[in-house]
Amino acid sequence: MSSDASMLQQSKPHRQGTLVVPPYNAGTGLTRNRASSAPVVHEHIHNKDVCYPSNQANKSKMPPFTFRNVLTFYGAVSSIATLLIPVAVTSGYYLVIAARIFQGFGASILFSSIGSISEGWAPIAEISTYIAFLSAGFQLSNIITMPLSGMLCSSSLGWRAIYYIYGAAALIVTTVFFGFFRDTAHVHRNVSEKEMAKISHGRSAISGRKRVPYLAICKDKHVLAIWASALGGNMSLMTLMIYGPTYLNKALGLNVQETGLANSIPYILATLVKFVAGPLSDNLTSVPDTWKMIFFGAVSQGGMAVGFFVMALTRVKIIAQIAYTTAIVLAGVNMVGVVKCAQMVSRQYIHFVMAVNSMISWIAIFILPMIIGVLCPTHSPEEWAVFYIAGGIWVIIMNIPFPFLATTQAADFTKPGWGEKKSNGVVDSEL
Repeated sequence: MSSDASMLQQSKPHRQGTLVVPPYNAGTGLTRNRASSAPVVHEHIHNKDVCYPSNQANKSKMPPFTFRNVLTFYGAVSSIATLLIPVAVTSGYYLVIAARIFQGFGASILFSSIGSISEGWAPIAEISTYIAFLSAGFQLSNIITMPLSGMLCSSSLGWRAIYYIYGAAALIVTTVFFGFFRDTAHVHRNVSEKEMAKISHGRSAISGRKRVPYLAICKDKHVLAIWASALGGNMSLMTLMIYGPTYLNKALGLNVQETGLANSIPYILATLVKFVAGPLSDNLTSVPDTWKMIFFGAVSQGGMAVGFFVMALTRVKIIAQIAYTTAIVLAGVNMVGVVKCAQMVSRQYIHFVMAVNSMISWIAIFILPMIIGVLCPTHSPEEWAVFYIAGGIWVIIMNIPFPFLATTQAADFTKPGWGEKKSNGVVDSEL
């Protein structure tokens, strides 16, 4: 959330042709694994809530369910739940489950906020930069938490300090966000008329319909290709993010502190790569945007698949670490590939497309413990080899449609008159 807030000072959407910014989803993933999966349960349930507030925001000038209010509420609940987890652990198993579910509130809105903030605040010519910078928060959080958690677990403070420190920090950041952020740029005192003109430049007219055309979006072939890519790539990335430390510790033999440091290095490099890839995509105007999206998508997903195959086939620790690092680093540039395509195609309805992306990710995380439990019961290198080969094949298969269907053209359902043309009962019945 701190990375979101820092980006918003410089820009603002023109009132005309702009969207309403909505809420979103995210999470984590048997007895021990049930507690890990609890936030995912919340995130899956709240995918339905993601679009509702934005629709309500269309209906009044001062809606209660604004993006600012919803993100602040979710962040505060998540922060307080994080602070209470050590108490819950000493009080009983079911209290831990409850705390973990409430902890999932904060994550459940972040994924989609990237798309909504970019759509509402970013100039078309700089949208890759915005997406890259906003999404860097996922990497920055791991850069901070992985080594710090490793040190705290190895210190006299113990694991409880992790929850107290992170919970307090999240509460402070949430408060700062609420004080600084505004849903629309035209009410932000730091946004000038010149910035407003820059943001609105090049934006095509969009449909003024207030309800989301859910069925039309779900039937769009470009959106389906984006969701297929998310199903393949995000599941594999979440495997690295959630089970990466387990792989480093159990399969490669690193101790807890070494695991924390080794797991933070890929995220440092991924952040740097994002900071380069976003502006590079925007400024490389001699190459068509469609080609750039296909290139970054292929590098991201293909690089992850290759990394999986190398980790599966090698028994050399340093090579496995390099492959693991490379897979995470390259996965980061997918934000200016597949995610940018989602932004360009769905425009004012990006919140729904990203909500489904989130739901796909967190359903995958929910079933991941079961898959790991079956394929890697003892976490031996041989078991992880089978898992990574299967994972690499999965990524490749699910990303086959994207290069053929990627486009920068806005879908018909985003354009003026689309709802009116089909308002004789056909479209409205879809909503």
